[in-house]
Amino acid sequence: MESLDNQSSKSHKPFGSPETLQAHYQDTLDHLILMASTNGWKAYAWHRAKELENHYLGIYNGISQELTAKMKDKK
Repeated sequence: MESLDNQSSKSHKPFGSPETLQAHYQDTLDHLILMASTNGWKAYAWHRAKELENHYLGIYNGISQELTAKMKDKK
């Protein structure tokens, strides 16, 4: 069994802070794409993208349209 330190060095840092808002936006979009590609999670991913569109800082403006475009490209 691998140690916790060894496991964390191999995986994406889920709790690390992105360096920029653009990086955070991209990480969030990538996560939504992963969820939308997983059976049973498509509706939730779409709902969450629509929620994020209404974020008070406006940092997720356009994320639902990007999610739609990326999912169409995957087909």
